[in-house]
Amino acid sequence: MRHFARICLAVTGILLSAPAHGAKTVAEAAASLAEKLPAGCIVTAEQTQTGTEFALAGQSPDPKQAPANLVFEIASLTKIFTGLLLAQATIEKQVTLETTVAELRGKDCAFADPRVGQITLKQLSTHTSGLPRMPANFDGGFTGYATWDDAKLDAWLAKVTLSKDGPYPCTYSNVGVALLGQLLARRYQQSWSDCVVAKICRPLGLNHTLPSHLPAPGCLAPPFAGAQPSIVTIFKSFAPAGSLRSTAADLLKLGQAFAHPEKTPLADALKLATQPHAAANTTGGKIGLGPFIQGPAGSTQWVHFGATAGYRSALQITPATDTIRVVLINNTTLEGSVVLQAVR
Repeated sequence: MRHFARICLAVTGILLSAPAHGAKTVAEAAASLAEKLPAGCIVTAEQTQTGTEFALAGQSPDPKQAPANLVFEIASLTKIFTGLLLAQATIEKQVTLETTVAELRGKDCAFADPRVGQITLKQLSTHTSGLPRMPANFDGGFTGYATWDDAKLDAWLAKVTLSKDGPYPCTYSNVGVALLGQLLARRYQQSWSDCVVAKICRPLGLNHTLPSHLPAPGCLAPPFAGAQPSIVTIFKSFAPAGSLRSTAADLLKLGQAFAHPEKTPLADALKLATQPHAAANTTGGKIGLGPFIQGPAGSTQWVHFGATAGYRSALQITPATDTIRVVLINNTTLEGSVVLQAVR
């Protein structure tokens, strides 16, 4: 997630200035790029008006397993689920988008800066809260997520200060979405993990999408950093920002739900999540509750990317053409966005 934070401000337009590799499908793009992948594989899913294709390029961890069902860490794509959980909580009238941190934390937290308490849930989801990318009391790199718990979140939240009243310009904040998930869990009086599985994954039929503290629902592609094995990333309080594992089949199904919300039990929440709720950068991009929104009217895309210690991911939805592309990689040497850029 740290890596993704460095590239998020370029998300609008990153696919619009792609190099011409000549690949007509995302599977072809992955096959050409996998030739230089030192270990691991690229699994892709693509739905277009001509059909749907799942493919694997590189070294499969289990040749007997269908590529569509291999499990990967999806990293910051988790933020789409947390944003959708906010949308559903809004539809259920548990909260509003303007509900504040102070309202949900109540007397449990005394803020060094009262402006922190006035941050809204919408600002947390759209990265306009003014909170930093990572909290000051976080260390240890990707291994640090396994020990950063609610006590550390509470201690940091009580001390953090802002430079002015919000909302701020969109600046990617992992800890902001982590806080959002914690607040929603408090409202529902359940863990974030239980909430997202019960309210998002199960209703959408995403039966192979689970948080990292649970056993992988299938063959987990092993993580690599270059030619060397890497680590799986375990999350505590940062779970709402990056802990989900999933498959290409489930993420394609998620894309279909966003493209055709009327066919799902979460229609109103899906529509709310994909509305533009804030500007995403200076080139005209927007952000919904989770997805970044790019491109002109008629060819708008909803996109998000993810990165952990051994995985990369990408999801791109173009509703006007009913096109959905998924990229899952178990190696840090190649970005999911690069695979999408290669499609022309």
